[in-house]
Amino acid sequence: MIKVERAPGKGTMKDASKRAGRPPYQIAVPTDFLPASTSAMKFAQNLARVPRTRVTAVHAIDSLEYSFGPQDVRELKKQQVWALAQEAMARWLQEGGFSNCATRMIEGEAAPAMAEFIAAGSIDLIVLSTSARLRAARIAFGSVAEEIFRKAACPVFVLGPKVRAGRRPMTRLVFATDLEPHSLAALPHLSTFARRFNCRVSVIRAADPYIQSRPEQSRIRKETEEKIKAAADPYLRRRIGKIHVEFAHPANAIPSFANRLKASALVMGVRSGGDWDRATTHIPWALVHRVIAKSSLPVLTIRG
Repeated sequence: MIKVERAPGKGTMKDASKRAGRPPYQIAVPTDFLPASTSAMKFAQNLARVPRTRVTAVHAIDSLEYSFGPQDVRELKKQQVWALAQEAMARWLQEGGFSNCATRMIEGEAAPAMAEFIAAGSIDLIVLSTSARLRAARIAFGSVAEEIFRKAACPVFVLGPKVRAGRRPMTRLVFATDLEPHSLAALPHLSTFARRFNCRVSVIRAADPYIQSRPEQSRIRKETEEKIKAAADPYLRRRIGKIHVEFAHPANAIPSFANRLKASALVMGVRSGGDWDRATTHIPWALVHRVIAKSSLPVLTIRG
């Protein structure tokens, strides 16, 4: 694609004025001040090199610590807990060398409090890390990260245990889809993100590996191209290059395809857990969890 640059003039000044009037792109990074949060902040600050992008570090304080006892004791304990959290935030930012970053303290359990903060604060993107627990631990404890991205109204970048945060350029996205409604519903957000960060997009659909019939494989490839092009807006259609169908298990095919293309990130539409968000995070075989656990790339999850 050839990039055409307009010569300076009245049109350029008008475009600049329009850009200046837009609100900045807001990225929130939930933090518990542990190394995984540090990786997420490094990744977010890399994204923030795009002009008019702001990063806010957000820490959720669990009110359980000051929920019992006489009123005056509870108030004193709350002041102490919040003061310690603010000190920990300042120390974490300083040790990580994170500058030009806003901070916010919120109250409540991490996932519900973050969802409320996002809804109230016009957040455009969340960046977080997860350990992507193995099956036994996941059944017992669930995943706070997954609870957040299934509740959040905005896209969520999830860095799994194999991702190494660094100054990687955000140039190519791989959209993994099964063509279900929740997956195709992610395309408008994908278009916005691709436009914002000037990314090319490739598409991977992992179909039933037991389909061996060539006519049926051809039908599935044609169906995939038609549905993607019908659901994508004009800008996204121009950004989409390769639409690939692989007859293999998705948890293996998706990361493998993205690595072959040297992609910057994976993109997946995810279902909301609805009233069962927390129960959903305990299911160890959820596809998005397995992809995050296996992939060396960050995964942009978009709730459909």
